[in-house]
Amino acid sequence: MSTIPRWLPPVIQLSEHGGNWEKYLEKVYNVFHRDFVLSCPRFNHRPIVHDRHLSDGKEETFWHVSSEDDSTTGERIPNLRRCERMRWIRAIIEHADEECVSVWRNKRKQHRRILLWFEQADYLVVLEEKCKRIILVTAYCTDREHTRRKLRRERQRSQKSKRRL
Repeated sequence: MSTIPRWLPPVIQLSEHGGNWEKYLEKVYNVFHRDFVLSCPRFNHRPIVHDRHLSDGKEETFWHVSSEDDSTTGERIPNLRRCERMRWIRAIIEHADEECVSVWRNKRKQHRRILLWFEQADYLVVLEEKCKRIILVTAYCTDREHTRRKLRRERQRSQKSKRRL
């Protein structure tokens, strides 16, 4: 990253919690809880909601933004990079109109998605459009080159199709 915008909060370091995973996870969860459970951010004047079903005492959406699928077991495993950037999700949503955040729509199966990509920081927030509300689906680091190429192509196709409309 060359210059980090002032609005982007610092990452949450495991070392700040003495390497204690349980304390760290609670801190990360408290950020999610503050940003999406206790308050309701908005995107394009529509409320952002999340999956409130609980698993291990925490909302399903929390697990989607803090962990990833293990392809061998099919279970979700914690992802430190996702956890570190928990504060970024709401910040990117709230600053989606900034030049450094690319925003476009795509369709995955029957789901209409909104992608907010802070490419400079290799971070993507995925929202889903539903009638009068927006659902927080997931957020993750885009630090793999094949992922970046895919997102760039998709963004470019989206921009081209907008020009034709």
